[in-house]
Amino acid sequence: MIELNRTKENKWILQKNISSGKLFETFLEAIDSQNNSTDKNNLKDYLSKKDVYKGRSEEGSSNTMGVRLSQACFYMFGYKKFNKFFPSPMTKLFLGSNNDIKHSENMLVNLFSMQFPSPYSNTSSNFEIYIGRLFVQLLLDKRLDEKLYIDECIYFLMFLENINEEYYSELVDSILEYRSLSYDEKWNLFKEVPNYNEVFANATHEMNYYFIKIFREFGVFDVIGDASHNDGKIFEFIHGNYSAIRKDAYAPRKKYSGYIKLNENIKNQAIILIKENPLFERVSTQDTYLSKDEWIRELYEFAPLKYIETIMERNDDNIEVIENIKSMVYHSKYGSRDGKSFENSLLPIFEMFRENRSVTLISGSGDTDLLCVMDNKDDELYKINVDAKTSRTSTNSITSTRIRDHLDKNGSEYCIIVSPRFAKGVKRDIKDFNIVVVEAETLAQYCLNSCLSSEDKLADFSMINDLIKSNMGNDITVPLQELIDKEFNMA
Repeated sequence: MIELNRTKENKWILQKNISSGKLFETFLEAIDSQNNSTDKNNLKDYLSKKDVYKGRSEEGSSNTMGVRLSQACFYMFGYKKFNKFFPSPMTKLFLGSNNDIKHSENMLVNLFSMQFPSPYSNTSSNFEIYIGRLFVQLLLDKRLDEKLYIDECIYFLMFLENINEEYYSELVDSILEYRSLSYDEKWNLFKEVPNYNEVFANATHEMNYYFIKIFREFGVFDVIGDASHNDGKIFEFIHGNYSAIRKDAYAPRKKYSGYIKLNENIKNQAIILIKENPLFERVSTQDTYLSKDEWIRELYEFAPLKYIETIMERNDDNIEVIENIKSMVYHSKYGSRDGKSFENSLLPIFEMFRENRSVTLISGSGDTDLLCVMDNKDDELYKINVDAKTSRTSTNSITSTRIRDHLDKNGSEYCIIVSPRFAKGVKRDIKDFNIVVVEAETLAQYCLNSCLSSEDKLADFSMINDLIKSNMGNDITVPLQELIDKEFNMA
């Protein structure tokens, strides 16, 4: 049977406070209602008025709001920054729909996006595993009858540090071997672990009382009682100094356990997701990014886009937005070496601006890449140039005089240069010219949030135009990020 290091310190840490799907939904609505502010007292007051929260003390209630915010981040609803909550694309789609099946699909993406390391879990750094993908893979495995018993989740999954194809096969074989044992034989396995009560009470509490329950209430898992499992007996572990008992019962006050399956409403989407995004891919870690903020933005803003696009119906109003953003971010980093694919991917981005009147792909030597005709607040038209600069590292220099000639040629007010990265010397190149530069992912983040926050699924260019005019001849990446932080958080 597979060997795992089972200790309280060496296990998944699944955040816990909210276990009700409805309460989670109300909590997100509370954050949304106060413009994404994370003010704990305001959140407490909102939930109290909705009669879904009753604190035991003022201090305790306020502290509880902070724990709930952190749990919302752990479950991929968004991330915190500057005392603001920034909703993930799944949350924006969730709050914009009243369809229960759509909610379940969005929550499937949340599950699929969950991994260790996580910015919102203190799980040991030796854990590198897509935990959501692992559940999907196992719950689609016919050798396991497409189900996992609750005690199997507790005994095996909570202690898996990483996974590859060989290790996965060993895991499945071990689960099947374990499944063939009697209740007493399984109980002996649990008791062989040092401090087994502490270790498995903690694991049972987090897995069965929160993780499984949350995804069941959101329609991702079905939890089914099985009175014949383990001869109708349940496992009980003593938790902490207060001697609370944690059980693997399939529901509160039930006398036997059960198993989880994928809900049939999202099963086909799960099949597609795991086929397109294998469990054994390398897990995203902070050390491959320039900063923790960049890593978090990738985890919460961009990585889920490919999952959403994979399962989204082609007639969904948001599909074009998701596809355009995902394509632009991809081609900015991995597009063709001649830059043509990046140029092509920028065209639909600028077409998504509400003020756009026409976007023309010109390209070629001696001219701009894109020529955009925009409408200002006074219904007057003006032109801008957009140039795409691809680079495997960063754009090191810009020939500003040549770009000035392109501006004169087209009668444009200024040029926006978009690239994955810019070297420090670029700022000197564009100083005193009607040119600004912006990093592709920050532009994508603005467009994604602006489109998903609007009823017409279009982005607002007027704010960018105002930002450019006050930062002409500069890199607007940081000011644009500040604008995003101000406009699109859930406070």
